[in-house]
Amino acid sequence: MKLKELHKWDVNEEEARKIQVQLKENVRIKPLSKNVNIVCGVDSDYKEDKISTAGVICSFPELEVIEILKVEGRVKFPYIGGLLAFREGENIIKLIEKIEKEVDCFIFDGHGIAHPEKFGLASHIGVWIEKPTIGCAKKLFYGKYSEPPNFPLASTFIKDEEGEIIGHALRNYKGKIIFISPGNLIDFKDCLEIIIKCMKENFSLPYPLHLAHLNSKFSN
Repeated sequence: MKLKELHKWDVNEEEARKIQVQLKENVRIKPLSKNVNIVCGVDSDYKEDKISTAGVICSFPELEVIEILKVEGRVKFPYIGGLLAFREGENIIKLIEKIEKEVDCFIFDGHGIAHPEKFGLASHIGVWIEKPTIGCAKKLFYGKYSEPPNFPLASTFIKDEEGEIIGHALRNYKGKIIFISPGNLIDFKDCLEIIIKCMKENFSLPYPLHLAHLNSKFSN
């Protein structure tokens, strides 16, 4: 994929927050404009000052693996809550630029609009690549929710402090709750539907994201 550069990655915290405020105006939460036939899970791992990002491209809804890509780089930004995109984004963009397939939707280990600025990792990358993106995480970063009913694939809404819906809390097949929110160019209904269709009984995360998690690991 050829991507236009929206900003430099070599920034400090103050500059990063200004970029966030500017770019979040470009987020569009809307129904999918086309059918999803290919999805890609993206996750990153760290080792000292190095980062490894994997992308696993799968057919949808069959979830057959089409391609696995991996990119390694240097960590240039510290961990600061709410600014994960500036820690992982540069490596993620390098990975996505290597993808030749027409991916219809990306699933990231992180949050979309379930974020204090309504601009988490999945939203940031979604604005950059201009593709539908979904954030999926094992921990809630922002908002509140009611416990979903105790059966697989039950869900409730995540809401912000004003009561606005910003995502879904979804119970996986193992009984654990994962947190889903639209990143960009997708709405709440389509976001939940895609994640549910990506779930498998033996895995806590959507299958493409589970595979990305495994493949992002540094070899010993």
